[in-house]
Amino acid sequence: MKARFTLAALATLIAAPLAAQGGGMRMGGAGQMNIESLSALYSLSTEQGKQTEEFLATYAEATKGVQAWMMKLRESGAAMGSIRDTPGFPDSMKKTTDARAKFDADFKSILVGTQVAKFDSVAAARAARMRPQG
Repeated sequence: MKARFTLAALATLIAAPLAAQGGGMRMGGAGQMNIESLSALYSLSTEQGKQTEEFLATYAEATKGVQAWMMKLRESGAAMGSIRDTPGFPDSMKKTTDARAKFDADFKSILVGTQVAKFDSVAAARAARMRPQG
């Protein structure tokens, strides 16, 4: 079960920067983190959309070093299950987690009314998916 959590964490690590730039793929039912999906999910106003694009750009910039590191590992043929034992993995996870926490806080700060409740629901579901099983 620990491996399942590690793979889910790695999938997020790999996909999040791509999704933040408007690309990426859907991983295990997790929503994409791009302006189109966030606008649709939260019914963002034009102003909220502009602010969200800034938050996404900040997230992409904060995680681009981690993204490059992960791509280098993948290109080297490293097995996904062994990446968590790679020097630098804990630091990379922390950087990505910190960047996501900042994005979440910034994004939530511009939401109003039912958008906040929706955000809390989505965040709880994401946390449940990331929680290690067993």
